[in-house]
Amino acid sequence: MEKKLTCVIIDDEPLAQELIEKFVKRIPSLALIRVFDNAIEALEEIDELSPDIIFLDINMPEMSGFEFIRTFNKVRPNVIMTTAYPQFAIEGYEHDVVDYLLKPIPFDRFVRAINKVRDKIHPSFIEPKVLSENHLVANSTSEENEKNEDDLIDPGMVRDNFLWVKEDRKLVKVDFNEIVYVEGMKDYIKIFLPKTMIITYMRMGKMENILATRNKFLRINRSFIINTKFMVALDGNMVELDNGKKLSIGSNYKDIIKNAMKAQLR
Repeated sequence: MEKKLTCVIIDDEPLAQELIEKFVKRIPSLALIRVFDNAIEALEEIDELSPDIIFLDINMPEMSGFEFIRTFNKVRPNVIMTTAYPQFAIEGYEHDVVDYLLKPIPFDRFVRAINKVRDKIHPSFIEPKVLSENHLVANSTSEENEKNEDDLIDPGMVRDNFLWVKEDRKLVKVDFNEIVYVEGMKDYIKIFLPKTMIITYMRMGKMENILATRNKFLRINRSFIINTKFMVALDGNMVELDNGKKLSIGSNYKDIIKNAMKAQLR
């Protein structure tokens, strides 16, 4: 059996780090050797570590993922970009990255990226467990895609005061009163609560329909729904929440937000 492929994570988002770590542990042929919160710190140690794979975020303070790649000289590790920004994909491949994964990263897509690296390093190596798991996840994803959007939440999972959502392999209870805001990301949403954030497979339109019957919630642009309970200020085209988060208001939503604030003063 071939030796394990060593991995390094470079990402300033703790949740992204945790997700990739979790995925690495599910693949027996991978070994995580280091996690960095920024590219500058990684720059000092990457040559000595000499990992087979680098999971590299793009948008980081001080030094971006692309700036980090440009520091490579003769030795170029296999880089898998991890980002929430699809517009950088072309630039990523221009830097000869192995794969480009969009957050939140599905496990089956993660496995495909690992298999690309493995094909480069050990073309003849086959790991039945990983291929089997990939096959199962791919089939599961295919079945989910065949479902109607209305079936993404099973009947009975939405109640008057809370919602059950699926995060990875577990069901999580979300109290509507605790939702600060929701961010849409194509087929996924991020649900921000006072102390945590949940990523779940659901369309933004579906979540908007669920929240529409609860008059506290307002959609302020294509990507965000806020809970007006947590709204504290309106500054031009920005709305501020009590956790300090500032979100832009779409031009078609300004009157809706102003009316909501007036209603709170009555």
